[in-house]
Amino acid sequence: MLEALERIRGFSSGGRATFLSDAKTQEAVAYELLKLGEAANRVSKPFRSSHAAFPWARLIEPRNEIVHEYFRVDPDSLWEFVESELDGVERKLRQLVA
Repeated sequence: MLEALERIRGFSSGGRATFLSDAKTQEAVAYELLKLGEAANRVSKPFRSSHAAFPWARLIEPRNEIVHEYFRVDPDSLWEFVESELDGVERKLRQLVA
């Protein structure tokens, strides 16, 4: 999961304008979000319950959106995750695995 977060960070390092103007970067971020959400979804329910403060659903939701509404994935919503949630999720995940 940390690897996916690090890749998202790398792919999005050019900023919002670069991200929104580059379909390949958007696809790369979407793919990493899909992998991240899939990994979070595969964590056992007892483990997720015992770590309820971690935003499991916030990782799984983008995965579901990408899988079930693939042709309607909004680049702005991808960027919103990168801009507003990536740092917090990464920090919490690092605490979880420490």
